[in-house]
Amino acid sequence: MTTLLVLLITMIPILPVKNNDTIKTMTFNIRYGTANDGDNSWNHRKDMVFKVVRDSDCDFIGLQEAMVFQIEEILDNCPSYRYFGVTREVDPTEGEASPILYNASEWEMTEGQTLWLSETPEMPGSRSWNSSLPRVFTWGRFHHKENNSEILIINTHYDHISEEARLNSSRVIIDHIFSTTKGTGAILLGDFNAAEDQQPVTYLTTNPVQPLIDVYRSIHKVPDEKDMTFYGWQEHKTGTGKRLDYIFCTGGLVPLSSGVVDFNIGGRYPSDHMPVIAEFK
Repeated sequence: MTTLLVLLITMIPILPVKNNDTIKTMTFNIRYGTANDGDNSWNHRKDMVFKVVRDSDCDFIGLQEAMVFQIEEILDNCPSYRYFGVTREVDPTEGEASPILYNASEWEMTEGQTLWLSETPEMPGSRSWNSSLPRVFTWGRFHHKENNSEILIINTHYDHISEEARLNSSRVIIDHIFSTTKGTGAILLGDFNAAEDQQPVTYLTTNPVQPLIDVYRSIHKVPDEKDMTFYGWQEHKTGTGKRLDYIFCTGGLVPLSSGVVDFNIGGRYPSDHMPVIAEFK
């Protein structure tokens, strides 16, 4: 990291510091830590990930592709956070997770669960609809220690191959949100591996059961290259990005602001995805 510190650091501020009347969230696919990414491998970029998490000042952060050792390193370097969630494999210590990080000084979790995006969601490691891998969503109900407010947070990562699996994953999650909100607001975070005009996303925002708000698009009405969240390692700002990472809400939450965090050090990025942040009232 010593060499990196002498390079130009670029940070585009997205949101002001959170106040006590708002909820601030982030979704961040951190790229799994055992990937053979050469100069972009975990040990070369993890300090940037820690900085993004610390500087976000978020109440809740949904991580994707997070392996247990990555989560533990993030928590060691970002001590205000705790996490909830298990990996998508039968063995909860193996493979990738979609955990929820939460600011434990302000929030306590009252209930929560990791479920599989399949026809048997309570069966660890299960998959359906031609999904290439087991996929999960993690949900938690959180209580604010001072103002007694309550919020439901859901974090997920959809299959990257099967369109059928992605659409049915949206149906599973909508049914879950509808059955568990109990009058509270809900925020859905994740990497959905789908463009905003594709069915897995449009179902989330137009379904008749529990339609959600695409928070970023509710604020930034006109599509633009700055909306893109996935570029790979070599394609940032080349006009070839994809919008795959979203924050949705329902239950009377009012979106205040949202943005894609374009943080890099000397042109090097903390992940092949860029985080998305949103703030609510």
